[in-house]
Amino acid sequence: MQHEREIDALLSPGEAGSIIDRLMALPHSKDSARKANEWDRAVAARLETALAKSMRSRIVRDGRDAA
Repeated sequence: MQHEREIDALLSPGEAGSIIDRLMALPHSKDSARKANEWDRAVAARLETALAKSMRSRIVRDGRDAA
């Protein structure tokens, strides 16, 4: 069920899971953004923010490791 993946992704620590797993937890945009209710938009925005922060920290960390 999609909602369970979203909840797990929101509750998991920032570094838990792979980037692919976190991408798969993002809500699918089957419907247009106008049809999504406020809760779904908020969950999607929070998941996107958490994923972006995680990706940035991994890029910075990998950059330091390479140097």
